[in-house]
Amino acid sequence: MKALVTANVDKENRRRLKEDLGLEVDYQPIAERDERLSESELIEAIEDVDVLIVGFEGVSEKVLDAAEQLELIACPRGGPDANVDISAASERNIPVLYAPGRNAVSVADFTIGLMIDVARHISHGHHLLHTGTYTGEPVTDSASGGEREDVTWGVAKGSPYAELKGPELEGKTVGIVGFGDIGREVGKRVRGFGVDILAMDPFIPQEEMPDDVTKVDLDELCEQSDFVTVHVPVTDATRGLIGSDEFALMKETAFFINTARGAIIDQDALIQQLKSDNLRGAALDVYDEEPLPEDHVLLELENVVTTPHLAGAAEEVINRHSTMIVDDIEAIFEGEEPKHIADDSVLQLPELRGDD
Repeated sequence: MKALVTANVDKENRRRLKEDLGLEVDYQPIAERDERLSESELIEAIEDVDVLIVGFEGVSEKVLDAAEQLELIACPRGGPDANVDISAASERNIPVLYAPGRNAVSVADFTIGLMIDVARHISHGHHLLHTGTYTGEPVTDSASGGEREDVTWGVAKGSPYAELKGPELEGKTVGIVGFGDIGREVGKRVRGFGVDILAMDPFIPQEEMPDDVTKVDLDELCEQSDFVTVHVPVTDATRGLIGSDEFALMKETAFFINTARGAIIDQDALIQQLKSDNLRGAALDVYDEEPLPEDHVLLELENVVTTPHLAGAAEEVINRHSTMIVDDIEAIFEGEEPKHIADDSVLQLPELRGDD
């Protein structure tokens, strides 16, 4: 049996595919290519493939029509429907495995980093130093007169100490929009800062939330939070979830963080709030168009931290999703139910072993 692997899979799990599961593996990871395989390239590569482990290539109905031998798809992402036509696969009785929560820890870590960054001017201070705003002639002892030297940038008007003050997290209220895998990990981390935690998630009742998390609706969360952070997938229900009305409810002193997807918010409405000082700051890892154009207004705003869709890009994520996917492939090979399958109605499992 042959497997085409276009996703990034770690060395140990490539070994498992070959040695433990007996697959002939054609490994073409996205990390070693300049771009995704085109539809025509994927069709050519998948012609005699039984198992496809796909990262970001589009697996359309047309691709599936050309893959006559294909019996199993694994997509090591939290939302495989972004690039795999799940319905078309189900119609062909092809299970689609995926890896929910694979980057929850990574995104949660990054989210906390962005909270502190935007509140305490870390990236902004870095930028001002590198562009010469706060460089100058060193002063050995800027205070003078004490029993020891006091080396500072200065504390008077115009100094970074005076101009770049920001709030501590302790005692603030953090509102988490979406309390799934990532939202829960954010909650675990942020409680260590001594904050109050609010959560909005229509699918999770209060009794299933941690004792220190209060479930509220979106309006209440926006009104009460000092930090609003978004962790929901893009669906018909969440597209444009936070727009002009929601931003208008937020405190002028609040910070907004988005490491989910740009489509969840009205980006123009956010920009307007930031430009009019109706919101203290924002930290964004995702946008309504990517990459950002070099002249984008977000890159000009001093109260915005921007990063290029990095929240899920921790080194450990590849190891985690590789193990999740290969574990489930092995389960199917052994005639057992996988833990993570996009459409569990497709469990009339194909006899993947012994077909040769």
